[in-house]
Amino acid sequence: MANPSRSQRRKPIRTPGAGQRRPTPGAQQQRHLEPPDYSRDYADVRRDMRLIALISLLLFVGMVGVSFVL
Repeated sequence: MANPSRSQRRKPIRTPGAGQRRPTPGAQQQRHLEPPDYSRDYADVRRDMRLIALISLLLFVGMVGVSFVL
């Protein structure tokens, strides 16, 4: 009895082709989800960033003003 070669013993690899794919149940009824609205969540962050920008601008103007005085 002849031993089959290794390539002959392997199982064929199945790749999903056009005839093998099954449609998922409810494929036509897919819901389109809207992206989440983060504007309310980041309102506090926006306010804090404006405050930080205002304070840094005031400090920068103060440094420039002090450099001319001294």
